[in-house]
Amino acid sequence: MQTTTSDIDETTKTAEVATRRNATPLLLVLIVVLLVGVFVVQLLQLQRSSELADEVAALTEDVTDLKPLRRDVDILGDQLSAMDRQFNAAMDAIGSSPAAISSQGADGSLPMLEDPGNDPAVLGQMTLADIGGPEYYSGTEVSYVSGDGKARVWLIWAHWCPYCQAELPDLHEWWPENASRFPNVELVTVSSAIDDSRSNPLGPYLDAEQFDFPVIVDENGTLSQLFGTSAFPFWVVTDGDGTVVLRVAGALGLQSVDQLFSQLETMTSET
Repeated sequence: MQTTTSDIDETTKTAEVATRRNATPLLLVLIVVLLVGVFVVQLLQLQRSSELADEVAALTEDVTDLKPLRRDVDILGDQLSAMDRQFNAAMDAIGSSPAAISSQGADGSLPMLEDPGNDPAVLGQMTLADIGGPEYYSGTEVSYVSGDGKARVWLIWAHWCPYCQAELPDLHEWWPENASRFPNVELVTVSSAIDDSRSNPLGPYLDAEQFDFPVIVDENGTLSQLFGTSAFPFWVVTDGDGTVVLRVAGALGLQSVDQLFSQLETMTSET
């Protein structure tokens, strides 16, 4: 049987049609894979965009959170500057004439602090009276004799004072870790202006806090008067002779407290 040209053309066409039919599913698969790939890429880009938006939001929140910290740093800087001025004024005043300066009370009480830059107790080189009373945690009577050779930082506070409530726990954490740095300086606190009818009664407050420093209970306010307390919290610094070196009304902050102890330790060691 002889094959004609027309038969060959027909066979070729049939083969081409079959090839196209076989290629169509493969092409469809490739198109689907391509579309899925594009979808996955877009999905990943969308997810990354969402993550970037979250990161930007977090950074914005962090910047917002830093604003109060910056304000606290500025306040602390102001406190340190004020403390430096008071301390330097106290040092400059040593040896000056006590004439025309408020006198010490008959019971040994210091004049009330009205002008931190012109403290009569510091200018007059007044000596703090002996301080004694019941210490809350030990339950015993304690006595601190003025001029016994021990420099001291005194903190007079009230249990209802919000500034005291903020400063005392910080001092409680700081003191045990740093007391060894100041072998010649002692920390003593006095709780005064006791009024258990107000919020935060003294007894439950001290039981809960368990402070790591002495707390003398000033039951009738006598000790507070001896320090010339004008506000709470009230800081008084005395050297080894019992002489008043510095008095500060108001919260100091731990950095100022650390600087105060360091300066007093240096001064006491040199003496």
